[in-house]
Amino acid sequence: MRLLIGLLALIQAIFLAESFSTLMEIVVSNGGSVFDTVILLILKTPQVVDFALPLALLIGLYFAVTGAREENEFIVCAAAGVPWTQIPGFAFRIGLAGMIVSIVFAGYLTPAASYSQRLAIRALEARRVLAEITVPAPRNSLRIIQDRTFIATAPSTPDAERGNLFVFQPDSGAGWRASQADDWTVQGPGADGAYSVRLRSFRDYAGVPLDDTGQSSQREPGLRTQIQTTRMTVNSLALDFRIESVVSAIDRTRRANERFLLSWAKFATQDPDAPIIDRRLGQVLGRAILCVYASLAAIAAAAWAGTRSGRYLALPVSVVSVLGGDVLLRTGLGDAAAMGPSAFWPSLVLAAVISVLMPLAVIIWQREAMIAPGRNRS
Repeated sequence: MRLLIGLLALIQAIFLAESFSTLMEIVVSNGGSVFDTVILLILKTPQVVDFALPLALLIGLYFAVTGAREENEFIVCAAAGVPWTQIPGFAFRIGLAGMIVSIVFAGYLTPAASYSQRLAIRALEARRVLAEITVPAPRNSLRIIQDRTFIATAPSTPDAERGNLFVFQPDSGAGWRASQADDWTVQGPGADGAYSVRLRSFRDYAGVPLDDTGQSSQREPGLRTQIQTTRMTVNSLALDFRIESVVSAIDRTRRANERFLLSWAKFATQDPDAPIIDRRLGQVLGRAILCVYASLAAIAAAAWAGTRSGRYLALPVSVVSVLGGDVLLRTGLGDAAAMGPSAFWPSLVLAAVISVLMPLAVIIWQREAMIAPGRNRS
């Protein structure tokens, strides 16, 4: 168990290290903290555990069995009358436990973590947008809030808190109106959650299209405009908005990879009475069966490793067989699930039987090499 946990931790660290740069880029680009990075990495963990579990079972059991054999523990057990079938029987029970863990992770923990990770990233993006609006900083930014275009410029002097703010909005008819403020701030949120962009000193520009005679024309706007300019100093002019008008609401509807196991037989069809199973059910059960295969394959590889031909080939071949079996089981059972229950359940039973009988045949064939230490064999 110590070896198994250590292998899981090692594989987990490798895959999380690969994902770290991507998640770190998301956090940095949205102004997040180290805490946000840690949270996203934790939410990535269940997906990696589901992938790494069969390999950890294979390698962990292989070294545990070969170590016990080289220490003559199996010889002692055989002399005490313990049948050799206890070894594959133990591996089979470990594989069943791994199968349950795989289903729990892939069917429940991984979808929940994926859902939480998507919401966490979306909340991080929303916090970035809110900070760009409310927190003064030396940057240029543009936002459209309630049909008004706000353009904020960086401060022109080091001691200034904010730069200029330009507000453009369509006016009545085909005209337009723009304001330029050099004394402005953002206040909020209020009791109702609303924010206010308050302008204290600004210039106001209004543009009205003119026709060829110099008269106002609302039907055919041309390049010529009449600009009306005013300057006002006020203390209470405010443009109110709610953050929902800037940041779209988070979609809390669970996507396909965020749904739990029990819903996969229903959500893939518009007809609630249609007997259709989602292919992800086949993929999850395929990897769960792989845990049983990997456990028995570890015993088969350990038995083969007790011979001269398998001393160097047993572990690499078994690893390749587990990786290839993962692809075959997930693809085959996924396609069978998409075809309906009549094709899925027989395919599931057949895959489970083959996954048990293949390594078991090797174990029976090499049962003596599984027990006797390799150094005692020619």
